[in-house]
Amino acid sequence: VYAGLDMHSETITGTIKDSEGNPLRVQKVETSKEGVKKLFTRFKKKQVRAVFEASKNWPYYAQLLKPHCGEVIMAHPLKIRAIASARIKTDVIDSNILCDLLRGNLIPESYMPSLEIVELRELLRYRATLSNLRARFKTKVKNIISREGKKCEWKDITAKGARLWLNNVPLNDLNRRELDYTVSLMDNLNDEIKDLDKTIDKEQYKYPEADLLKSIIGISTFSALLIIAEIADFSRFATPHKLAAYAGLAPSTYQSSTTLYHGRITKQGSKWLRWILTQCTHAGVKSTKSHKLKSFYLRLQRKKGKQKAIVATSRKMLVVIWHLLDKNEYYATRN
Repeated sequence: VYAGLDMHSETITGTIKDSEGNPLRVQKVETSKEGVKKLFTRFKKKQVRAVFEASKNWPYYAQLLKPHCGEVIMAHPLKIRAIASARIKTDVIDSNILCDLLRGNLIPESYMPSLEIVELRELLRYRATLSNLRARFKTKVKNIISREGKKCEWKDITAKGARLWLNNVPLNDLNRRELDYTVSLMDNLNDEIKDLDKTIDKEQYKYPEADLLKSIIGISTFSALLIIAEIADFSRFATPHKLAAYAGLAPSTYQSSTTLYHGRITKQGSKWLRWILTQCTHAGVKSTKSHKLKSFYLRLQRKKGKQKAIVATSRKMLVVIWHLLDKNEYYATRN
């Protein structure tokens, strides 16, 4: 029994067929335990192979389906569109196409990591989101005081001296009100980030490979765990190039006849992995220590410019990470 499921936050449209393609059930139910139970009633769990498209809520959808389906497959949304593009799209048509592709064994499958990795990802992505939000508030503070031609002498506006200056700098009533409120929001973020960092420090002991990654200059505990969480099962990637492609750091390729052209990076894949590698690269090249990745960056910067050098160094860092995990060894930092 094959089930193609078009899943949304409120409803699920399911098309269930037998191996010959005969429809057994086409039904729309609510996205809940009761709704899924209603959809698969009278079908034995071992009989059912189900497929749904990957989305941001996929862990919840998979959790709903697994008690009723012997096999649950998550389809890669971009590749599914390439196979089953249609001018007319409805929930019923989408579920029917998914069902037929599953019967024909034509589903481009998307990897579903373990629940432990999913929870680690959510923790680290939450921390990264708060960090990015804090950076925006820091910029906001600088913009507020610049309205009246003032500039904070402290590079880090969260430092004690900078905070004392911000509290006493003369501003008009509206700017003072906006500044005080923005600073209070930033303080709340700092408290939450500190609490999250304590939790993250405890998590690192579950993942000994984090120590291997931290041997690379620029990679912290948080960075190492986020890289591990985003990669998940390292054995999925047979070569460093495949891992780079997953991170969206592989160059796009255009080929026609004898012409071959490599363009910008694809940016298709894990945006979080690509983001943290870029952050680690920035931290690594700013280090006062001399190391291989920094030397690589400086050579490329002179030829290609800063931005291209950062991207290329991020990709090289990911290649290094692949080899460290493959060989289970620490990084040799000397040139």
